[in-house]
Amino acid sequence: MLPNFKGHNFIEDSKLGEPPSLHHCERCGLKASMRPDGSVYFDIEGTGVFLKTSNSAPFNSSRIPPCKDWSVVRPRPA
Repeated sequence: MLPNFKGHNFIEDSKLGEPPSLHHCERCGLKASMRPDGSVYFDIEGTGVFLKTSNSAPFNSSRIPPCKDWSVVRPRPA
């Protein structure tokens, strides 16, 4: 399972009995797939970004953009 980061909330698309590889963000639809070598491929607007899970940098510091459907702005009280 991919961790949630930068507002993305990843849901696993793999079916029961399949290796956990395909994911998507339930908020913005960003697609990601885990590779057997431990890397993660993110499909960003038709171009791909690979991240190695063995890197010491956390996902939050990656060049993956924040979720476009997520905001930390709170609504004003009515």
